[in-house]
Amino acid sequence: MRLRSLQLAGSALLIAAVAFYAGYRAAPSPPPPPVMPTVSAIVWPPPPPLEPFTLTDTHGQPFGPDQLRDHWTLLFFGYTHCPDICPTTLATLQRVYALLADVPGFRARGQVLFVSVDGERDTPEHLAEYTAYFDPAFLAASGPDRELHHLTRQFGARIVRVSGEDPDEYWFDHPAAVLMLGPDTRVTAEFTPPLDAADIAAQVREIVEYFDAVR
Repeated sequence: MRLRSLQLAGSALLIAAVAFYAGYRAAPSPPPPPVMPTVSAIVWPPPPPLEPFTLTDTHGQPFGPDQLRDHWTLLFFGYTHCPDICPTTLATLQRVYALLADVPGFRARGQVLFVSVDGERDTPEHLAEYTAYFDPAFLAASGPDRELHHLTRQFGARIVRVSGEDPDEYWFDHPAAVLMLGPDTRVTAEFTPPLDAADIAAQVREIVEYFDAVR
């Protein structure tokens, strides 16, 4: 009788073990962790979040880190009297923005920001008219030299005002790169000339998908 009880107990244990093993084998494997993008523009490790700064947007309202937080931002420094680099770059960003329209949620979280380094001539009204030519959704802001310097130095951007023969004639040497800021206001990527809209859009897409997956 004792032997039969032991045999039954052993059979029950065997059945339980087989069932457990079968269930273990049938359980789906966890998905592999996302792979860091290998895009050439990515900045890693990312620098610290932006320090506070205050510019003025096209509506005459204060513009600072709060307007960048929780958004993917493509940022370009320039000025409206720029004869070549600025209009060419903004036209490229216009195409990039259009190419990213099908990225889930990008239009709700993505934005293009033009920061004018010419706070004297680029009033909110003038900036609004200038950027609307490329896309009415584009953001623009400027401000006094001290605030612009405080912002540009955080990116290591060198801005130099060059005077002409006429005291009212001047222009700026400024970076031609486009910076990509993440929702935490850190620089995520830097796109340097020559700028290709399709290439930038593809890299932005990959970066956004990666960071969305790891959040």
